[in-house]
Amino acid sequence: MKFRLSDRQVGVLFMLPLILAVGIFLVWPIAEAVRLSFVRYNPLRPDDQPFVGLDNYVFVLEDPLFWESFWQAIVWTGWSTVLQAVIGVGLALLLHQPLKGMNAFRGLLLFPYIVPTVVIALNWRWLFNSEIGIVNHLLLSVGVIDDKIAWLSTPSMAMASAIMLNVWKYTPFVVIVVLARLQTIPTELYDAARVDGAGVLRRFRDITLPQLAEVLAVVIVFRTIWTFNKFEEIYLLTRGGPGTSTYNLALYAFDQSIANLRMGVGAAAGVIMLVLLLAGSMLYIRVSGFGREDKAA
Repeated sequence: MKFRLSDRQVGVLFMLPLILAVGIFLVWPIAEAVRLSFVRYNPLRPDDQPFVGLDNYVFVLEDPLFWESFWQAIVWTGWSTVLQAVIGVGLALLLHQPLKGMNAFRGLLLFPYIVPTVVIALNWRWLFNSEIGIVNHLLLSVGVIDDKIAWLSTPSMAMASAIMLNVWKYTPFVVIVVLARLQTIPTELYDAARVDGAGVLRRFRDITLPQLAEVLAVVIVFRTIWTFNKFEEIYLLTRGGPGTSTYNLALYAFDQSIANLRMGVGAAAGVIMLVLLLAGSMLYIRVSGFGREDKAA
């Protein structure tokens, strides 16, 4: 007797590896973080995990450093995402032009995205060194500035330097996604607009931007989530300093968990970050109208 599986059973079998991977690497870590947020856990005493209820959340929400980190995370994420979107769309429009050698530029554009973050951060620290950095040297030599700028030891400039690093590294992601969408827009739309006398700006406003709306909505949601959770760039570049001027929520959760050995407090901060990102993403998608056309259809 031959044993045969139905199409549904075969489909379930193919999905099992994905379900298992999601369960191990996504669902279980989230569930464990939620559990840890309700206990007092010191990794040096792993068997001692008393239940403390909402005490960890109360500690986090009453900590002034948490709120300072929260607002700095908003600044870091907001400026990084907006600049990546604006510069990314501009570069994608440029690379979409049928010019000679454009394929080479498209390949070079991926360079920042594929270089490891630790390499970029260490080079960035050298470039923006106030004494021997090449950035100050170039700006002084062309007369843009009269004195050396302490890029990484002045609070406002340190945040600006961190944002520039993030923008430089991740703008290529925006360019790739937007460029792929640009290549699918029917050229007939632009031909018809030219016949009607529409200029470059009007074609961009009435054709290109509406066609890019859904892609940009997805890109902005992804980049907001990834940037808000970013830890390694700021840690490697400024360690959250000078002082706590570039401290964000990812660093706050890390320090509470690892440096202060308060795993429960760090987990509570992580859960709060998850809730904030989930609520913010849902609100943005709702306001932007992403997917509304599909529902209407």
